[in-house]
Amino acid sequence: MKKFILICVATMLACNTSFAWGRLAHATVAKIAENHLTKRAKKQITEYLDGKSIVYYASYADDYKPELLLDVGFEPSNTKRLTTYPHTFEANDDCTVFRGTRKGDKFVKNCIYQTEQLAATLKANHREMTDSARMTAIALIVHFVGDMHCPEHIRYPEDQTIGYYKVKFGKDSVRYHSLWDTQIVATRNPWGYSDFSYFLDTFSKRQIAEVTTGDLYDWGEDIARSSRHVHAIKEGAKLDKRLYLNEYQPLAEELVRKAGYRLAKVLNEVFK
Repeated sequence: MKKFILICVATMLACNTSFAWGRLAHATVAKIAENHLTKRAKKQITEYLDGKSIVYYASYADDYKPELLLDVGFEPSNTKRLTTYPHTFEANDDCTVFRGTRKGDKFVKNCIYQTEQLAATLKANHREMTDSARMTAIALIVHFVGDMHCPEHIRYPEDQTIGYYKVKFGKDSVRYHSLWDTQIVATRNPWGYSDFSYFLDTFSKRQIAEVTTGDLYDWGEDIARSSRHVHAIKEGAKLDKRLYLNEYQPLAEELVRKAGYRLAKVLNEVFK
């Protein structure tokens, strides 16, 4: 992998990075997925990641964004940012997912489409790929499946903002996007990712089969339908912290859980 390319650009990007979930949720998604990898998939992934767990790479796409995206061929999108980072997806009015990308506009940010392409490439070519290319593809899949399950990483026809505005969360003024990235799961959570995954990874085989039925686009529609009401909160809203967490924390935990099971399915399909 290219090492620390264009440090000055990376520094600029650090000031503008958008994270889907914080480290806790991304690591929890990866840990739940790891719990449900087949022996074959886990063996191959461990080999390709030089003995490291996928949890180690859960936030790698945020930490090394410029290097990773250059490695997989994303081109500069404009003069202000090195790349267009595919951390969101677009839902149509009926909550189905916009498929594919249109280079040069917002749809290139479709993390579902990018996950689909990365998984297909890995499945077909992982034995011939370079170490760097394999690691990059796995790290991005681990991260993007988490991204797609974060409600404020969905763009709806009536709301394209992905929460880039301020609200009052108790006494604090916060960006609504950031509330969903981190605070929604971390505020009341005293545990690390290992314990958090233990508490969330409770589905039976039948329940796991239900939430992993279909493909990435079916899952995207499910996420968009269950998350739409999150976008009813508008700029300047005053949120009672206790009441807001009571209402929305269960949804956040449900989506983290589903992301873990679905990530396992993607990886198991790639390395079967």
